[in-house]
Amino acid sequence: MFSNRKIPKIVYINVVLLFVILFAIFFPEIRESLSHLTTSSRPIPPRKQMQAVQLQNSFRNVYQIAGKSVVSIRTKKTETIQNPYHYFDSLEERVAAVGSGIIIDPRGFLVTNYHVIRSAEVIEVILHNGRVAPARFVGSHERADIALLKISESDDYGYAALGNSDEVQVGDWAIAVGSPYGLEKTFTVGVVSARSREDLDETGQTHIQIDTAINPGSSGGPLLNIYGEVIGINRLIRSTSGASAGIGFAIPINYAKKVLKTIEMNVGKNIRPATLGVVATVPITQHREALGIPLQDLGVLVYDIEPDSSAHFGGMEKFDFIRSVNGNLIRNTNDLREQVSLAGLGGVLRINIIRKSKIKDIEITLIEKKYYE
Repeated sequence: MFSNRKIPKIVYINVVLLFVILFAIFFPEIRESLSHLTTSSRPIPPRKQMQAVQLQNSFRNVYQIAGKSVVSIRTKKTETIQNPYHYFDSLEERVAAVGSGIIIDPRGFLVTNYHVIRSAEVIEVILHNGRVAPARFVGSHERADIALLKISESDDYGYAALGNSDEVQVGDWAIAVGSPYGLEKTFTVGVVSARSREDLDETGQTHIQIDTAINPGSSGGPLLNIYGEVIGINRLIRSTSGASAGIGFAIPINYAKKVLKTIEMNVGKNIRPATLGVVATVPITQHREALGIPLQDLGVLVYDIEPDSSAHFGGMEKFDFIRSVNGNLIRNTNDLREQVSLAGLGGVLRINIIRKSKIKDIEITLIEKKYYE
């Protein structure tokens, strides 16, 4: 009678292993091709890519440094949606929007663009670890497009190092971190395309132009240099499609610092835009000689004053030569515009002028035109 015992599995395994060994011995070319699939050697040896690897590590370091200070900002507000077919039929809807921000202080203060939180009823901040924290409005500057918020102080976030945007040069690395289209902690790299782009919009302030990819939702996030320092606040793009076309703009951080100081002096307020109401330019030599203005003095000459403007009610006269405003030297009309913008509606300008060959100080309050029309 025959035994019905099964062959152990180990026998099958041994047979398979023996077959693989014999196959590898008698077919070495196949053995080499199979070993290529299992080895970890790189197509290009690291020694030939040292500079590239160092640069790659630099980018990684920047992300590690910046990652804990960059936040996503989520806002909610109620908007009235009008029925296009029935004029008197409308619906109130809660609308959500996203942006980015930078924690700049260990106490939980963070900066973003004003347009990110404009009219927001609820502001929430999403930290690097996913924690959602409610944010409190501290103040904003409408024309500069900067807002200051605050979250509760804790130990689960970092804060950014603010650099010096005056040192930025064309060709410098320009690194952005933000939440384009709500995609949190997105890291993009480019270069500085231009240092001081002027007159991009009604703010009149200068911007750093970059080819770094930024998109809707990147607003308020940091523009970083290769050292991980914040050199700007990403603000807007130029594009026919509404998406990145390699032309982005950031508010220089040195200007943002000035704006933040103004916000700190006006806590709880939104500083609204204002105008001085003058036409001014740097005078030519003949005008300086005729008006008794020293050739070496920097400043701008007032050629015209708008009726019923802040300058008119503040006592400014034609051919006043403006030397400084609030202690800041005025070299050109951009400097004057900056000081007016920083002060904002209701702000006071202490202006040092030369009038009829005499140095004089005047004080002008920036007022809203509708109050006296």
